Amino acid sequence: MNFFDYQEQARRKTIRLVFYYIIAVFLVCLAIHLLVSVIAVPISGAVRDVGPINADDEITAIANKACDPLLILIDFSVVAMVIGLGTLIKTSQLKGLDGDGIARSFGGEKVFPRGASWKEKRLMNIVEEMAIASGVTPPGVYVMRNEPSINAFAAGFTQPTSVIAVTQGAIDYLTRDELQGVIGHEFSHLLNQDTRLNMKLIGVLFGLEMIALFGLIVMRIGGEIAYYSPRSRDRENNTLGIALAMAVIGLVVMIIGLIGQLAANIIRSAVSRQREFLADASSVQFTRNPQGLAGALKKIGSSVGARISSNNAVEASHIFFANIFKRGFFSGLFNSHPDLTTRIRRLEPNFDGVFPKFIPQVTEKTDTPRRPLNPFMPESLRGTPTGTLNARSVAGAAVAAEILAAAGPVEKKPVRVAQALRAEIPRPIEDLLQDPEGGTAALLAVLLDNDTEVCKRELLHIRPQIAPSLFEKVVAAAKALVGTGESVKLPIVQKAFPLLRALPPEVYQKLRKTALELINFDGHVDLLEFTIFKFVFGDLDVFFRLVKPRSDKYGSPDQVFGQLRQVASHIAYAGSDDRAECERGFSLFCRSLNVSMSLLPKEDCTSVQFSRDLDVLAQGKPLFREKMLEAFYACVNADGYINEREGELIRAITACFHAPMPNWDAPAASVS
Repeated sequence: MNFFDYQEQARRKTIRLVFYYIIAVFLVCLAIHLLVSVIAVPISGAVRDVGPINADDEITAIANKACDPLLILIDFSVVAMVIGLGTLIKTSQLKGLDGDGIARSFGGEKVFPRGASWKEKRLMNIVEEMAIASGVTPPGVYVMRNEPSINAFAAGFTQPTSVIAVTQGAIDYLTRDELQGVIGHEFSHLLNQDTRLNMKLIGVLFGLEMIALFGLIVMRIGGEIAYYSPRSRDRENNTLGIALAMAVIGLVVMIIGLIGQLAANIIRSAVSRQREFLADASSVQFTRNPQGLAGALKKIGSSVGARISSNNAVEASHIFFANIFKRGFFSGLFNSHPDLTTRIRRLEPNFDGVFPKFIPQVTEKTDTPRRPLNPFMPESLRGTPTGTLNARSVAGAAVAAEILAAAGPVEKKPVRVAQALRAEIPRPIEDLLQDPEGGTAALLAVLLDNDTEVCKRELLHIRPQIAPSLFEKVVAAAKALVGTGESVKLPIVQKAFPLLRALPPEVYQKLRKTALELINFDGHVDLLEFTIFKFVFGDLDVFFRLVKPRSDKYGSPDQVFGQLRQVASHIAYAGSDDRAECERGFSLFCRSLNVSMSLLPKEDCTSVQFSRDLDVLAQGKPLFREKMLEAFYACVNADGYINEREGELIRAITACFHAPMPNWDAPAASVS
C-alpha cells in the first residue's frame, strides 16, 4: 500500500466516521424523544387522575405521544441541532488553533535551533531527516517540558499547519534510534492524513458531550432553585416540585448524553487502534530498524509509562503515540491504542511479554546516524555508476510503478539518504538556519541565479526591499552556496520551512513578494524555482491563511481532459527533440491512463499554461492523483532513461500534488 492508498483509506474512514456519527446522534435523539414523551403525557393531560392508576393506559398514552410526528420532528431537530452545533463549534475552534494551538494547549513549547539543547537539536535533526526522506515540508516541533513520561503526537488539519510534539521524557530517555522510531510513527500519521481524522474525532466527541453538558446545566439549575426556594406550606406553591423535577430530568438527560459519549468513545477507539498498527509498520519501513520503535515501547511499558498530566489531553487521547491512561477493566474496549505487548510482538515476534527493568537516565550525547544509502532509487537502478538523476541521465529500464513505489513513507524508503543530503549542506548555511531571519536569508540565497553577473544584479534589486542585517546574511549564504549542487537546495529550503512559519504575517507577505521578484528577475522560471515556489510557498500560503487548503474535486480524466493533455504534452516534449519519441511518450501516457487524446503542438505548451493546468490537476482525489503520476512516469520513461529535465518536471508535479517527492539526488559517494 502506498501514499495515495493510505490517503484514500483515510478519506473512506472519514466517511465511515460520519456514518457512525449519524447512528450515534440518532440513538441519542431517540432516547431524548422517549424521555420527552414520558414527561409530556401528564403535562398534556392524556391520562387524567380519575381513579386508580391504570398502567396500560399510561403505556398506551406514552406510546401514542412517542409516535406523534410533530413531537418527533421537534425533538429530533432540537437534539440534532445541539449536537451539530457543539461539533461545529469545537471543529471551528480546532481549525483556528490547528497544530500549533493544540500543542500549546497541552503545555508544548516550540523548539528553534538557536538556544536549543543538544537533545532538542537531535530531535529537530530527526524530524528534518524524515521530512527530506518523505519529500514534504517539515512540521513544527514542540516539546512538552512538564511531561516526564514517554509519549508524542502529531496534530494539524493540513500538512502546512501540522506539528509534532514529544514529551520531555521522550527526549531524555530514548536513544536516537528509539526516538527516530517514534518520530517515524508520527510522520506516518501526518502523511496518511490521520491527523485530520483525529481532529474530526475530537469535534464529534464534543458534539455528543453537549447533551451531557446540557443535562448537567439543567440539573444544577434545578438544584439551585430547590435550595433557594422558600419553604412555604402553601400547597399551591409548586416551586420546589418543579425544581426537583428539573434536577431529575437534567440527571436523566446527562445519563443519556454519557451513553452517547460512550458510544463515540467506542467508535473512536475502533478507528484509532488499527491506524496505530499501520503507523508502526510505516515507521519501520522508514527507518529499517524495528528494534528502535520496539525499544521505545518497552521503555513505556516499564516504569516510565506514557501518562499525560494535562487535563486538555483527555479529549484528545487518541492522537498520542501511546495510551495516556492507566490500564483498567474496560481498557480493551475503550483504549484508543493497541496493547503494548501486541505492538511489540509485531516488531519482535519472540518478545516474551516481560518488560525489562528500566532506570530512567538521560541518554548519551550523540547524534551519529547510520551510513546512508539511496533507497529512493528503484532496485533496477541500484549499483549504477552515478546513482543520481542530476548526473545528466539514468540508464536502465525504470518501470513507472517502481518509481511511484519509491514515493512516500510506506515503501522501501529509510531515512539514511536524507542524512546524506543533510550532511552536504554547507556549514555556514547550517549556522544560518537558527532563526526566522536566517531561514529567510537561506531561502532567498537559494533563489539567486547561478550566473555571477545575474546574481549581482538580483542582489542590487532586493537590497532596498529588505533590512540591512538580512541582506548581509543573504550575501553570506550566497557565497556559501557557490559550487554547491542543485540536489542540496531543496533540503535547505525544507530546513528553513519551520523557521519561516514563525514569521509575522506581514513579514511573510514581503518575503513572498521579494521571492517572486527573484524568480521572475531574468524573465524565465526554471523548474527548480517553480518546484521551490510550489513546495514552500504553496504550504506557507495555507499556513498564513492566504489561500484555503486544496479540496479533492476530480476523480476521472474526463473532468480534466484539457489540463491532462496540456501537462502530458509539456512532459513529452521535455524528453526529446525527436517528434516520434515525443509521440511515443505521450502514447504511453494515454495508454496508462486509458484515455484517447492527441499531442499538442510544441508552441502551445507554455510554462504559464503548464502551471495553471497543474494547479487544477492537483485537486484530483488521492487515487486519481496516483493514476496521473503513474501515467506521467510512464511518459518520461518511454525511451528507457530519465534525463535531468524530466526528473525536475516529476519533482515539480509531485510538489504541486502535495505528494512525497522521489529524491534521486543523494550524493553518489554516499550511496551503497
